[in-house]
Amino acid sequence: MREGMGSLKFLLLSLVFHSLAVHAIVRINLTMDTTSTNSVMLHNSYDNAYYGEIQIGSPGQKFKVFLDTGSADLWIPSQIWPRGQFPHPKYDSSASSTYKRGNGKRVDIGYLTGSLKGFVSSDTVEIGGIALTGQSFVEATTAPHDDQIFKARFDGILGLRLISPTEGITSPVWNTMIKQGKVKTKVFSIWLGRYSDSGKKGGDDGEITFGGINTRHFTGTHTYVPVEGNKNLLSMYNILVGKKDTKICSTGCKAIVDSGTSNILGPPELIAKINQGIFAARGCLGLSKLPAITFTIAGKLFPLKPSDYIRREIIGKKEVCTTTFVDGGNNYWILGQPFMRAFHTVFDYQNPSSVKVGFAKSI
Repeated sequence: MREGMGSLKFLLLSLVFHSLAVHAIVRINLTMDTTSTNSVMLHNSYDNAYYGEIQIGSPGQKFKVFLDTGSADLWIPSQIWPRGQFPHPKYDSSASSTYKRGNGKRVDIGYLTGSLKGFVSSDTVEIGGIALTGQSFVEATTAPHDDQIFKARFDGILGLRLISPTEGITSPVWNTMIKQGKVKTKVFSIWLGRYSDSGKKGGDDGEITFGGINTRHFTGTHTYVPVEGNKNLLSMYNILVGKKDTKICSTGCKAIVDSGTSNILGPPELIAKINQGIFAARGCLGLSKLPAITFTIAGKLFPLKPSDYIRREIIGKKEVCTTTFVDGGNNYWILGQPFMRAFHTVFDYQNPSSVKVGFAKSI
């Protein structure tokens, strides 16, 4: 888990459908605020993953799930998983009085190291007092022996990307909230805290608010930019290293905002150019003298300080500093957790034909 979850996200490659289904009640424990919205406190695992607790079945069985705006499905480990494998809590449908069997689908979720296999289950999902009927999720039965999965502090993934009914293997939780009219406003907002600050803000490591925006976590106003396509791509222009125009994205680049990626990823030649500008002097000395990296989005500048884009870790007795700008192997950028820690993020679905994402300086 010390290595970023970005690589785990990029391993979610293929979805193959077969037959079989089950049904169960799912509950996600959230804290309620006073503005008719639902706010979930998130736990920060070393600035690599942000997760919250869910319960499935009646009585509820507890799981920790990684909140991921880059994917759409909810999956958790099933009791069918072979005994002695996967050292995480497993969902036991036989222990739930609300479990119902139906005609669903078997699923393969492809990883570079193998496939996570399972089947689709569905029934009522309760999220902090919001009851979602007929919510589907995946019960995983096997997975590749990947340390990022086996040693993770979370048990499954809760995808939050909005998709059409024909795109995913399940109906995403956020889709269901909108379809069933469970949120007052069709927006959700995310604040990601820093691991080094954990406990300084009342113990909260992060927060997601469904149906509104928590004004405690940002200053100023949000700058909104439209997104397009099933990946929710936005346009950005000109990336500066310090005050120097790198000519990167001078004619425009596409990017997604992804809470499930622990780094900032981009095309390899462009990432190399940024890292060359960052590390005139290498190592942990003089980090404060490193340049800001500034993204231009919707005509406004979004600067990342060295403390935003450099990861500092103690490995053994040695402090190690690494860049979070990483080769993503794609022709678009992924603005992951380092960007989202710096900028409070709003996902606005109020107009289905003009979905947009907003950014404001986090506090």
